[in-house]
Amino acid sequence: MPYDQAGDLENERERSKVEVQPLTEWFQGGRQVYEQKVRMMKVIEAEPIFDKRHRYFWGRTERFQRALASSKRYIELRAKYKFSTEESMMFIDLVDEYLPISLHEGMFLPTLRSQGSDEQHQKWLEDAENYRIIGCYAQTELGHGSNLNGLETTATLDRTTDEWVINTPYLSSGKCWIGTLGKIANHAMVQAKLIIDGKDYGTHPFLVPIRDRKTHVVLPGIEIKDIGPKVGANTMDNGYMLLKNVRIPRENMMMRFSKVSKEGVYSKPPSNKLAYGTMTLVRVNLVNQSGYALSRAVTIAVRYSAVRRQGGEGIEKQVLDYAGVQYRLFPLLASSFAFRITGEWMYAMYRKLVTELANGDIKSLADVHAYSSGLKAYTTAVAADGIEDARKAMGGHGYSQFAGIQDFYVTYLPTNTYEGENWLLTQQTARYLVKILADVQKDPKATNVSKTTEYLRLVTKGSEFDSDRCPARDLHDLYRPEIQLGILAHRAAYLVRAVAGHKTNANTWSDLNIDAMRVSKAHCQYIIALNFIEFLRDARFSAGTRQALRDLCSLHILHTIEVGLGDHLETGYLLPSQATHVHTAVRELLHKI
Repeated sequence: MPYDQAGDLENERERSKVEVQPLTEWFQGGRQVYEQKVRMMKVIEAEPIFDKRHRYFWGRTERFQRALASSKRYIELRAKYKFSTEESMMFIDLVDEYLPISLHEGMFLPTLRSQGSDEQHQKWLEDAENYRIIGCYAQTELGHGSNLNGLETTATLDRTTDEWVINTPYLSSGKCWIGTLGKIANHAMVQAKLIIDGKDYGTHPFLVPIRDRKTHVVLPGIEIKDIGPKVGANTMDNGYMLLKNVRIPRENMMMRFSKVSKEGVYSKPPSNKLAYGTMTLVRVNLVNQSGYALSRAVTIAVRYSAVRRQGGEGIEKQVLDYAGVQYRLFPLLASSFAFRITGEWMYAMYRKLVTELANGDIKSLADVHAYSSGLKAYTTAVAADGIEDARKAMGGHGYSQFAGIQDFYVTYLPTNTYEGENWLLTQQTARYLVKILADVQKDPKATNVSKTTEYLRLVTKGSEFDSDRCPARDLHDLYRPEIQLGILAHRAAYLVRAVAGHKTNANTWSDLNIDAMRVSKAHCQYIIALNFIEFLRDARFSAGTRQALRDLCSLHILHTIEVGLGDHLETGYLLPSQATHVHTAVRELLHKI
């Protein structure tokens, strides 16, 4: 029987007590950022080159050529409107295409800005910002990705000529999967082992010219290939590069933190984690972007489910009214809000770190590195899986490109791999937590404990910790934030203590990959829940909007607990009868939302 699809969607909106505009502005980063995006969208929509209507019908070559033309027009518009760095990245995001110059803006320039000295900025930064230098970030090799210490490319100092000699000694040493390298970059920020008099000083970034700036011909000693079609992101020219005795001046090593004098004297950085600077920034951005990506897919799927009817007699039932569809979509909706909140928290932490580093203060570096590693791994995994779940919830229509999910999904997928493969990254967070726990066990009043690791003090209670039980007396107690956080905190503390015990039994971290993943995941789930709850304490929205957000917060946390019930029951903190209440509470919230 025919039905009014537009009317169904309008009815859903009218029944909601949420004030859409204030919530939209917050979700987009605040009113100022939202208005900025609106203005930029008007610029984009007025430019025919950014028209998306024909993308699905083009092959790889056509899409790449179109993306090049889009990149050129972006550069022209950036000069015309004098975009700031933040506005430039915003514009590229709003174009909704993985432009070939994305990594010049997103990785090459940040490395030059953060790792280059003032003299190096004076020499190269203006050219790079105005695209006379187009750069790529060449770290990953054919044989090594996440293991930075295993990189094989070398930069050996020749004191007689005051030059670095760059080599990729084996086929496995070739720089691989490097975005912007295959076709358009004329410079590469090459991560290579710094060698002086046969001594390896670890991996450092070097600025290497790779193509002639006038003719664009590949320079002598360098071999570059485009790696060909990929599952997605085919508007990016990922490439492969071999270097043989390529010479660059000594001053082409990035020298803000590490330095090498003409005499070959190496000055080490205040912390070896400074080498992870660009990767940390990208990981922070990935955490921040995960909520946007997930919300995009969920918005499409929820709207589709509101207008799609299926089953029942007479006027068929809206698909969104089926509990199974709600269970698949609403927790993802809640996660998109949770990830946006934690993304902003993570980005604020990174901005504070940048200010501290500028003043020579590195005390927050380990914290940001550990948090960005764990949260990048967790949020991108949940978002990628969630995007695909949202697509599947749309049934057969979700398989069409016109559903609007598939293209950006395959472009989002590699976030689970680049800047640290997700499973391996969790070791960074687990190591950090084990160290904090050891400090707390030595001194229960240790000062290196933050509000997000405060729960580790629970372990110092000894047998009392093991005998602790969740104080929830009934279903309604599970809606209390302190009860929810207590459940997640106890599980996280239990798992950190367990992996610390395994580590003291002569196990290597490679033996503890599974345990590290569980620890990192539990810790990240606690952080995200804590941030959501604290956000609601200060959020200024209408009563209806606040209630909707409280419901989403409870759904996010209780669904997280429900999915991890095995862990929670293993700790003994949560009783089977309370686990039954968790199931009931989740279903109540689905119906309410």
